Amino acid sequence: MNVSFILPVRNEKEYIADVLHSILHQKALNDYEIIFSDGSSDDGTLELINVFLSDFPNLKLIHNPNKIVSSGFNLALNEAKGDIIIRVDGHCELPPNYVEKCIALLHKQDAYIVGGRIATISKGIVGKAIAKAQSSWFGVGGVKFRSTKYKRGGYVESLAFGVHRRELFADIGGYDEQMICNQDDEFNFRAIQAGKKIWMDPTIKIKYYSRSSFSNLFKQYFNYGCFKVRGIQKRRQIISMRHLVPSLFIVSLLSTIYYGLTINNPIISTIIFFPYLVCNIFSSIIVSPSVQIIPSIFISYWVLHIGYGLGFIWGFIKFI
Repeated sequence: MNVSFILPVRNEKEYIADVLHSILHQKALNDYEIIFSDGSSDDGTLELINVFLSDFPNLKLIHNPNKIVSSGFNLALNEAKGDIIIRVDGHCELPPNYVEKCIALLHKQDAYIVGGRIATISKGIVGKAIAKAQSSWFGVGGVKFRSTKYKRGGYVESLAFGVHRRELFADIGGYDEQMICNQDDEFNFRAIQAGKKIWMDPTIKIKYYSRSSFSNLFKQYFNYGCFKVRGIQKRRQIISMRHLVPSLFIVSLLSTIYYGLTINNPIISTIIFFPYLVCNIFSSIIVSPSVQIIPSIFISYWVLHIGYGLGFIWGFIKFI
C-alpha cells in the first residue's frame, strides 16, 4: 500500500534527523514517499533536509510561504500520491512498527484515522518537568493520547500524528488554514461530525519532544487556548468541557481574590487559590520521579493552566 508521510516543519534542526530515521526504519514499508513542507527555516533545517534529499529518492521538499502547519500540510497533501496519509511533526519519533500496526488497524477497525499515544520527553530539569506535567491528568485533563493510564484500544475524540485513509480528505477537505494552532484537533472533530471514527491503540507509543522552557510552554498553550475558541466556533460545538476549565479557573481565581480583598475577607480571597495550590503540590509530588524536579513541575502546572486559560479568554475576545 502506498504511504505518504507529510512533515510540515520550520526550524527543527535539533530533531529532524531523528524523525527522518524513525520513518526510514519502519517495518513493512515498501512503496512510500516523504514530503517535507518547509516554512522558511533559518536554523539549518533546510541544509540537513537537502543532504538527505541527495541520498533518498523517495524524499521531496516543497516551500510553505505561509509558515504555518495547516497550509504546509495542505500544500504537501496536494503533492501526495499515497493511499495512506500520515502527518508527522518535526519533533517526534515513530516506533519501528508504527506504520505496520496502524495500517492493520485501518483494515480491522471501523475508523478513518488511527494512531497511538505520545510519550512526552525532553531535556534538562525544566524540560523533564514540563514533559511530566503534559502527561498528567492534573496538567491536561483526560486527554487519552497523552495519558499512560489507558491500556486498551478504543475510539477517541482526537490524537496526534494520525494515519489517515486518503478518501477522508476528499470527503471533508484538508486542514483549515485559519487554524494557526489546533488544526489537527479541528480536523479530527470535523471528521467525527461527518461520521468518521478515530481509533487509538495505546500500545503504540510515539516519542514527542516537549518544550524545554517555561516561556515557550506558555506561548504554546496560550495559542492552543486562543485557537480552541476558533475551533469551537467553526464546529459550532464544544468538543469537551475540559477545554473550558482553565479560563473558568482564571476568572474564578481573580474574581474571588478581588472580592475577598474588597470586603476584607481572606477566606473568600483564597477559596479558589488554596484548593488549587494543594492539588498542584500534591500532583507535583505524585508524578515527579525525583524530589529535584518537583518545584519545576509545580511551575509547569501554573504555566499550562494560566497560558491556556488566558489564551482562551483572548480567543473569545479576538474571534467574537
